[in-house]
Amino acid sequence: MSAGTVCYGMYDNPKDGHRGTLLRDAIFEEGDTHPGGGDPYPDDPSEEILAAYLYQGHAVAYCCARTGLRPTDARAITGAPDVWLRLPDRDWWT
Repeated sequence: MSAGTVCYGMYDNPKDGHRGTLLRDAIFEEGDTHPGGGDPYPDDPSEEILAAYLYQGHAVAYCCARTGLRPTDARAITGAPDVWLRLPDRDWWT
């Protein structure tokens, strides 16, 4: 899914907070990250430490920054959806 680009997946865990995974050119780079929360590890690169503090409490902004995505406005995050899609009925767990 991320061949030729960058993909950041975020899961909002109600018990644990946000979790994220970063893939670049279909290669796994980071996993179990804490977008928008948590303290950085001492051996993290300086840009990761800065991002952890700049985006604390703003998980979606953190995800955008980690992928290099620069939205021109906040509509994609705070605005109404452009379209709603209904998924077909099926057993999604098998």
